[in-house]
Amino acid sequence: MKKKLAAILLCTAMTATLLSACGGGDDKNKDNNTQDETTTPADDNQGDEQTPADTNEPAEVTPEELPEAFAHITFDEGAGENYSAVTQTENVGDNDGATYGIEPTDVTFSYADGPVGNALYVDGKFGIDLKLEPTNTDAYTVSFWMNADRLSNFGATLQLGYNIGRAADAGNNVTWMNITQTEFPGFKAFPIVWSRNEASDAQDGTDCWPWMWGFKGEDEAITGKKEWVMVTVVCTGEAQNGPVGSTTVGAQWYVNGELAYDSQENFSTNGASMGWEGGYTWDASLAPNIMQPGGDTFESYFGINYWDTIFKGFIDDLYVFDTALTAGQVASLYALGDPNVESVAPEAPAEEEPAEPVARDHSDVETTGTVVGAKDCTTAFWTEFSDIVAVPNGESVTMNFTNWSSGLNNWNNFVCILQSTPDGHSAEDNADYAEYGVVRCDNWGWGGGYDNIAVAESDWNWDTFIDDVDGATVELTVTNNGDTADVVAVVTSAAGAVHTQKYTGIAVTGDVYFCLTVDGSFVDIQ
Repeated sequence: MKKKLAAILLCTAMTATLLSACGGGDDKNKDNNTQDETTTPADDNQGDEQTPADTNEPAEVTPEELPEAFAHITFDEGAGENYSAVTQTENVGDNDGATYGIEPTDVTFSYADGPVGNALYVDGKFGIDLKLEPTNTDAYTVSFWMNADRLSNFGATLQLGYNIGRAADAGNNVTWMNITQTEFPGFKAFPIVWSRNEASDAQDGTDCWPWMWGFKGEDEAITGKKEWVMVTVVCTGEAQNGPVGSTTVGAQWYVNGELAYDSQENFSTNGASMGWEGGYTWDASLAPNIMQPGGDTFESYFGINYWDTIFKGFIDDLYVFDTALTAGQVASLYALGDPNVESVAPEAPAEEEPAEPVARDHSDVETTGTVVGAKDCTTAFWTEFSDIVAVPNGESVTMNFTNWSSGLNNWNNFVCILQSTPDGHSAEDNADYAEYGVVRCDNWGWGGGYDNIAVAESDWNWDTFIDDVDGATVELTVTNNGDTADVVAVVTSAAGAVHTQKYTGIAVTGDVYFCLTVDGSFVDIQ
């Protein structure tokens, strides 16, 4: 049975404690973009150590009566609630900023004891479409209980908003909130509220990617893994001018009924009240318009998003209010639950372990030229290289070879290195060494400073790619245009299919040289 809200009023002796937020620091950029073109909120000073602030005396909070909920999902077994199971698919549809699509899937739900009645178990293979509606208010509150078996960076617990999977192009009002784990503080922390507003018509400075959390030290940075935690976001709606020039909204962040962060307090001091000398360099608050950006379709999911690992664990008792709850009301909400309840996940059906992939055996291949890499395809990346070849300004040089792959991964093939020196493969070998570009057979690469190079043009059939390039003859041509260089590979498979790959316009300065290296593969150069 669920505890009744009226029971709070009977608990006249019950008090809760607000812990002042402590610690602080700048955010880390996320490696390998997953959420649209930009990977993190604005960040001027990456990787600074967190410096805990002086902890204020905890303040007592008097419980207050809760208002009527705008929405309440109990996750009680047999409650007949409207949520449904969804999973990630390859069909992204209109979600042009997404890695995966999200589509319905058939699941038999499993339940266990939760802090308030039953809790729903999410097994890591599906997420929940909560089917919530927006409050259409500037002020609102979202709160829920969760207990994670598994957390992952940027993986969703609660994510809601508009056009979550869309790129922020003209016509797409991309606004969302994601409660997740990140390494923005310089180490893994959970829960963190990461939100976004990149409305196509936002001419008022509200474009932003702010985040906020409890600002704890690294040893206390994870709450809610293998334990129950109630997370609550209160949006008070006041416009706040951030230190990086964008406009966010006032918000409070509660963990287990206690105030962990108040953006209004800390925006007034630019972080000084958190004990940070010089303030912070990102918007430590909440994006505007998450609940009312316009006429697009509102989305609300738990445990799943368009990019990252699906959540595994429990969810219980989710509330949405169309007002900003007070500290006393959040404490009352927390008092409805029992965080000490033991929730036992259902036993998963036995699954047959997939067979370990086996590398292809090319030990009997007859080679006729210069071989780079072991014929058993065990050579690690960047450990063996071909001779380095000069490419004079205004000229092209062609290298012909046969490519052999372990067949385990798309990247287990030849790699072309464009560099500035006629010898060496690092600055340790030659102080003048610099990489103009490192480009792989599988359409991936990087340039000087390890900035990602634009994806190559190619006509690969990715369904047959590994077979096509294994044993294929390659005519690789490097052209020095003066300020740029091009790498073009004409690849003829053993079955006679011809494919072309082009990396063009790679920036160069000065002399151009190239060579091959391998990765779980070998080449036979003619």
